[in-house]
Amino acid sequence: DWIEDWNRYTHALDRTFDTWEGYLWTPEFAGMQFETDHSSTMIVPGLGVLANYHTGFNNVDWEQGSVLLREGSTFQAGKNHPARGAITPYSNLTMKAIKQIKSGMEIFGNFGDVWDGNHTEDVYQDKLTRWDYEDADRILDKVLEFMTKYDDQLNATQKDDVLDFIMDRILGAAAGSHAKVIRSLIPSHPGKLQVVKDMGGTFAYRNPDLVKTKKWLKKHAVCADNLISKPSTVPDAGRGAFAARSLRKGTVIAPMPMIHMADRQVLERYELDHSGDEPQLLFNRKIGTQLLVNYGFSHPESSVLLFPVSSVVNMVNHASGSSANAAIRWAKSSKSWGNNDNLFDTRPESFLEEEHIGLVMELYALRDIQEGDEIFIDYQSDWSDAWKAHKTKYTQGANMEWPIKAEELKPEYNDKPFKTSAQQEEGESYPEGIATACFIESAPMTDGKPKQNEHGEEITLWNGPLEFGDYKGGKMFKCEVTGVSEKLDDGDMYNYTVRAADGKVKVQVNNVPHRSITFIDEPYTSDLHKRGAFRHYVGIPDSIFPSAW
Repeated sequence: DWIEDWNRYTHALDRTFDTWEGYLWTPEFAGMQFETDHSSTMIVPGLGVLANYHTGFNNVDWEQGSVLLREGSTFQAGKNHPARGAITPYSNLTMKAIKQIKSGMEIFGNFGDVWDGNHTEDVYQDKLTRWDYEDADRILDKVLEFMTKYDDQLNATQKDDVLDFIMDRILGAAAGSHAKVIRSLIPSHPGKLQVVKDMGGTFAYRNPDLVKTKKWLKKHAVCADNLISKPSTVPDAGRGAFAARSLRKGTVIAPMPMIHMADRQVLERYELDHSGDEPQLLFNRKIGTQLLVNYGFSHPESSVLLFPVSSVVNMVNHASGSSANAAIRWAKSSKSWGNNDNLFDTRPESFLEEEHIGLVMELYALRDIQEGDEIFIDYQSDWSDAWKAHKTKYTQGANMEWPIKAEELKPEYNDKPFKTSAQQEEGESYPEGIATACFIESAPMTDGKPKQNEHGEEITLWNGPLEFGDYKGGKMFKCEVTGVSEKLDDGDMYNYTVRAADGKVKVQVNNVPHRSITFIDEPYTSDLHKRGAFRHYVGIPDSIFPSAW
């Protein structure tokens, strides 16, 4: 509920949200839409921030199944822990290449239909859309396939004639008024068709500057592939960052471009008063702080928060003093973004006028680091003291039992049937706060079968997702199981009849396989909403923190 209107009660807060909204993703990409009743947003460091947008092209997209179908929990089921609620459970969201990406090519992401609609009048954007280029690429492939098949039977003049005929007659009849747009993207000379294909398609051919030379990269680019993420060697710390290769003392491990926040108070969460026409924050009833603060950098005498957006650096864990093998500093090179030096000498309020990344730190090696070593930095004494106090409070008064969460219940049902609503009404209920959700693509019922159930709801047939890459958060619906039958073929032990909710509309879906049902936490019940969960920024050393801040 962070970017809702009720949090924009001052100009400063409104400006802060305007800056951050450009870097946030909607929740369905990770299946987060059930976390709240209002809205959820997420920020995804790495390509989730660094990949740019173009109306005409994207060469990467989310592999949503990597996070939607994740298994395992950081914590022991049913047991409390001081780190519960302090680390994100939405790990492993993965970006995949959906087109050929040549060495040196810029990365463009699929930002969704909302962005496409908002940028149609942007003077910096191509008036052609990515669908235009995709249509042109499909036609290019078909023409190339035909030319290759009959290559030895056609001379140069005949190839010209064939291409003209396809573009003028066939394309014109098939695409109508759209044919002119597509034809403008496909070379008129048959000999250039393969060149376009080899360059990566019509968009890359039209925009050759997207692919940078090694000379250009050496001058302007910074490597960001020295880290990989996997479970930390620190017990119950979640994931950590590890060296992808051996690194010498002094080596820049990773650049750290920062999204800035003038006042981290914007992350505070309060209860809402719903008695009026619009919800109002109750400032005397603080709930907690957004999890984002745990992954940001700040100083105890400043309101500024900086959030690093390069890949994996957010997973670097804490080690005190000489146990740390890495540290942070302001970037020495201005090759990438370049430090916005004027911000070092201004008050934090000036950050409100800076809408884009302008501050860059870097993570560097304090000593030689071997491939596979976990990377640690010193989070500074203020963080260490806060963590010690939190653990002390936890061990002295916390209840060691803890409600089972969805992540922890999933393994139990890998090979056992989900409960029907009738079974739950008879007392065989799931732990409190847990519900079922279904991944559904549906098709109409076959002829001769009932089209509505006894509740007047439409009956449909489950028709997907069929492959790992087909799993999308937008196809994920809260559901209840109304019937179950054994099914021993196709790798699924059970088939289900479910009632799925799409907003206020419910539908019955038949033949839902076991693999398409999962567990979710009800709104505001996951560990992310745990009252008293540990919250503290990573400290920036006094020696490098600007005094003006």
